[in-house]
Amino acid sequence: MRTHPSARALLSFIAALVAFPLLVHGQQNTVLGPLDTDSLSQVVSEVTVPSGNPAIGDVISVLTGLEVATAPLGSPSGGFVYAYDEGVGAPLRRSGTFGPQFIERALTTGRGTTSFGLNVFDATYDTLSGLPLNNLRVATFRGPQPFISSSTLNLRIRSQTAALFASMGVTDNLDLAIGVPLVRLSIDAAMTQVEPGIGSAILLANGSSTGFGDTAVLGKYRFWSSTSKQTSLAAMFSLRLPTGDQDNLLGLGVWRTMVGAIASTSIGRLAIHANGGYEFWDKSVALSNNQPGPTDQIWGLSDQVHYGAAVEFELHPTFTVMVETMGRHVRNAGRLNSVSFDTELSPELGIDGVNLLQVTSGRLRKIVFVPGIKWNIGGNRIVSFGLRMAQADTGLKDTLTPLVGFNWTL
Repeated sequence: MRTHPSARALLSFIAALVAFPLLVHGQQNTVLGPLDTDSLSQVVSEVTVPSGNPAIGDVISVLTGLEVATAPLGSPSGGFVYAYDEGVGAPLRRSGTFGPQFIERALTTGRGTTSFGLNVFDATYDTLSGLPLNNLRVATFRGPQPFISSSTLNLRIRSQTAALFASMGVTDNLDLAIGVPLVRLSIDAAMTQVEPGIGSAILLANGSSTGFGDTAVLGKYRFWSSTSKQTSLAAMFSLRLPTGDQDNLLGLGVWRTMVGAIASTSIGRLAIHANGGYEFWDKSVALSNNQPGPTDQIWGLSDQVHYGAAVEFELHPTFTVMVETMGRHVRNAGRLNSVSFDTELSPELGIDGVNLLQVTSGRLRKIVFVPGIKWNIGGNRIVSFGLRMAQADTGLKDTLTPLVGFNWTL
C-alpha cells in the first residue's frame, strides 16, 4: 500500500520536530508525563501524538482490544460426562477422559448434570505483527543526514483473565452454558523522540482497567452417535455479547455469533476431537491509519474463522494428558509494516522523506499449541494446568501464556 499521510498527521509531525528540539535544547534527556488520561485507549492514542504518526495509537488500541476480546476462554464442558441409564434409573459416566481445555468434544454432559468452571490466564504480550513491543519505530524522518529524528514506542501490555463458566445438560444431547470473563488490562507506554546531536525526550503514559469482558452464551447439540457410542457428531453455537468496555479495550462493541461442528472419536484410552466454525459480526471494526479523508485507507475487520483439534490420553482414571492446536483468523484485517514516503514537506528543516508504521495488506492469523493435564482431585472436582504456546501470530502476541482451571460437576 502506498498512500500519503493525512494533513493532520503531517501538521503533527511538523509540530513535533519544532517542539522537541526546544524541549531538549541544552540537555541530553527530558522525561515528560505520565499523561493524565481517562481510558486505556487514550493512553496509547495520546502518547503517540508527538511522533508525527499520531493515528498509530488508535491502530494499536484497536488491535489490543481485538486480542483481549477474541482470545479463547476455554471449554465449559471439560469435566465428567454422564448419560442417564433407564435400566438402573441413574446417570452413568460415559468417558474416561475429562475433555480438552479449549477444543470442544461432541459428548454432552448429560441430562440434569450441572457443572461450574473457572479458567485463569496471565498474558504479557511480546510482539505486534511480528514487531517487538519494546521497540516499535513508529516514525523516522529522513534528510541529507541518515535521519533527522525518530520516534520509538516502548509498550508493556498485560492481561489477566478469570473466565467463569456454568453449564447445564438440558437433555442427554443438549448442553447450554454461559461464560463470563473478568479481565484486568494494564498498559505502560513510553514514547522516545531522538534528535541527533541535541538529545532525546521521553513521553510517559500508563493505566489499568478491571471489568467484565464480552460475555459468551454457548450451546452444543449432539445429533449423531455410532452404534458403539465411540464416535459422535455435534453442532455448536456461541453468542458473544458486547458487555466489555470498548474504551478500556475490554470488548469489541459488536455482537458476535458463531456456528460450527464438532467430531469426536475414542479408541480405548485415547480420544480425538476436531472443531470448525465461523463467527459472524453484526458490524465491522474500523482500523484507520490516519484521520478519515480522501488519502486514507480504512480496514473493516469483520468475522472470524475458528478451527482446531485435540488428542487426549487417559494415563490413569484420575489423570488425563492432552495436546491441542487452535487456529483462527479475522477477515478483512491488515498488519503493521514500516511504509516509506518521499515528501518535500519541510525543506528548511532538511526533511525529504519519512518512514511511518502503518497498516498494510495482510491478514490477522493466530495458531496456538496447548499441552496440558487434568487431574481429578476427588469427587467430581478437576483441576487443569496448561500452557498456550503461540506458533504463528500476526496480531498482538504472547509467546507463552500459563493457565490454570477448575471444574466441578454436580
